[in-house]
Amino acid sequence: MWAAALLTGMRNGELYALTWSNVDFENKIITLSRSYNTRTRSYKCTKSGCWRQIPISPELELILKELKLAAGNRAEVLPRLSGWEKGIEAKILRGFCKMIGLPSIKFHTLRACFATQLIRTGVPPIQIQKICGWKDLETMQIYIRLAGIEIQGVTDQLKFLPEDQIMGKVVGFFTG
Repeated sequence: MWAAALLTGMRNGELYALTWSNVDFENKIITLSRSYNTRTRSYKCTKSGCWRQIPISPELELILKELKLAAGNRAEVLPRLSGWEKGIEAKILRGFCKMIGLPSIKFHTLRACFATQLIRTGVPPIQIQKICGWKDLETMQIYIRLAGIEIQGVTDQLKFLPEDQIMGKVVGFFTG
C-alpha cells in the first residue's frame, strides 16, 4: 500500500478504491475515477471531482503484477489490510515507521514525496499537476516549495569576488 502511494501519488481513499479494471498494463496507465470515504464508508468521485491518469513506472509495474498474482478473484488492486477501511492507516504507518527506526509521517507525506521527487527529476509542473489531480498551479506551488527547486542554483552565476585574490585571504582569515 505504501509503495503504491509513493509510486502513484494517489491519496489513501483513491488507493482503497482502485480496482483492476482501472489498471491498463498494455498502455502502462492507471485511470483513477473514484475514492473511498472512510466517514461515510462509501465510494465517491476523486477530491478534484475529475478522473485522471497515472503512468505506471517499471517499479510500479512489478508491484502491480505481484499483486495481480496474489489477488485471485479480488476486484480491488490492494489487499484489505486491517484498519484501513476504518481510517486508521496513518496510525499504522506511523507505527511501522517507528518500528523500523524512521521518523513518524502522515499518509499524505507519501503523496508529497511522489510530487517532490518528480519535480526534482525535472518533470514539467503541468504534467505533475495532471497526474496528481490539482486543478490550479497554486496547489502545485506548495510542492515546488517543498522540493526547494524554485531557488536551486539561482545564485550560482554571481561572481563578485575575484577568486585568485580574495579566496586565499578568506581561508587565511578562518584558519587564524
